[in-house]
Amino acid sequence: MKNSNSYKEERAEIIEKMEAIVNSAEGRELSSDESTTFDSLNEKVEELNKTISRAKSFENLQATKVVKEERENTPKEMKNYSFQEAMRQAYNGKLEGLVAEMDKEARIQSPNQSFRGIAIPASVLETRNVATGNVNATEVMSFTDQLIASSVLVQAGAEMYTGINNAKFPIVDEIASTFVAEFPGSDTAAAGVVNGMTLTPNKCMSVVNMSVESLTQNDGLEAAIRRNIAMSLMAELESNLLASADAAAGPTSIFADATDGGSTLDAAALLAAETTVLNNNVNPALGKLAYLVNGDALGIIKGLAQVAGVSPIYDNMDKLTNSYPTFVSSLVGNKATNFDSVLFGDFSKVKLAQFGGLDILFDPYTLSAQGIGRMVAAALLDGNAVQTADAFVQIETAA
Repeated sequence: MKNSNSYKEERAEIIEKMEAIVNSAEGRELSSDESTTFDSLNEKVEELNKTISRAKSFENLQATKVVKEERENTPKEMKNYSFQEAMRQAYNGKLEGLVAEMDKEARIQSPNQSFRGIAIPASVLETRNVATGNVNATEVMSFTDQLIASSVLVQAGAEMYTGINNAKFPIVDEIASTFVAEFPGSDTAAAGVVNGMTLTPNKCMSVVNMSVESLTQNDGLEAAIRRNIAMSLMAELESNLLASADAAAGPTSIFADATDGGSTLDAAALLAAETTVLNNNVNPALGKLAYLVNGDALGIIKGLAQVAGVSPIYDNMDKLTNSYPTFVSSLVGNKATNFDSVLFGDFSKVKLAQFGGLDILFDPYTLSAQGIGRMVAAALLDGNAVQTADAFVQIETAA
């Protein structure tokens, strides 16, 4: 069975044929042959809808199988590591047991990382936890899974690498080859072009405030702690990567480096953006072409049509713009009010990285008068895109 995305592409092609039949009629009733063809195509679409549903179910089953196999092969002590217990020990000022053991392991695994608080190694970050709450033991998603699940860029097609213990991480994205004569001279042989980049650690910090009472008395906060830290760190990384301009510190903006698609958001601008990317040798079969927009831009796109009242650009059912997957994030573009920001391109060109372990420092003093403890989690993150100007086009306009 093919994957669900392949069937969706097949369905999109059929829908285009149906739209062509309607457009050719130019307001008149469809002829007998046109009606027959249209109905036949519509039957294929309905059958493909069922096939897509089956394919999605199969993919979910496969994903569940992989998770189960990983879970069965995970060392028991790794599953028992608790972020909440680590914070509780930090609050009490004494590390012991598994928390102390893993703190030492993290410093061995990541000798180049400067830990100021409790060190949590990459091996723990990539392990699902079995948390014991007030009622039953429940399995909690691993920290790196939470990090990935929090990323709209990953949803759009970006790749994320976790637990890297090198100081730098080089990535080769594309190698272009060339034909040469059988015995070329040294000055005539053309070398293949290697496109790539190097991701480097940038310290990203997340601040989480918790009541000291809940930390010391409530045993059911493990999932919330992991989720909140991961979401906060990923939001900060993506805020840099998707902003209209480079931030003062951290990774530079993909949006800012993309080809400028103008300041008008209409059907023609979207088609021009798609054409620009496709003409830059971006292979739609190999890449992950998609739209990433903010809420204001999505509102406008939903009202656009190729042919007024006949062919809407946005597909509400499958969240597609001109047949391309569309993802929404408030982090896209200019954060000022009423800016319509759109980024179109091949998101497989985007690479994200998390280096080493996690550094957790617990501050019981700053908000102690309010009975609140402050936890500062520091991670080493980076992100960038290969061939940004070729692979992406941005459109931004003040409404």
